[in-house]
Amino acid sequence: MDQGFSGSLVLVYTTPSITDGYLARGRLESEGIPVFTKGESEGPYRMGPVHLYVPAELEVQAVLVIDEIRSGRFSVSSDDILLEEIDWTHAESEPDPERSAD
Repeated sequence: MDQGFSGSLVLVYTTPSITDGYLARGRLESEGIPVFTKGESEGPYRMGPVHLYVPAELEVQAVLVIDEIRSGRFSVSSDDILLEEIDWTHAESEPDPERSAD
């Protein structure tokens, strides 16, 4: 919290699903919002709930992002995923000497 934030944190999202919690956290962080996670347990059988906290100064921005997620406006259509199919059969083979640039 070295960006001049007051140090106060506010709860912006709670979910019983660890997966949903981490997906929301990733989206908030991709928007430049630092997120503090609380509630998920450690170990091989992790269980929720997951609580996401953000600096108080970014509460409004974080809530808007959470609302966008809930509304589905961040969803990706199947057309957006791949424009063309990728052939991965030779991905780990030796490099083609004719294709290497000198």
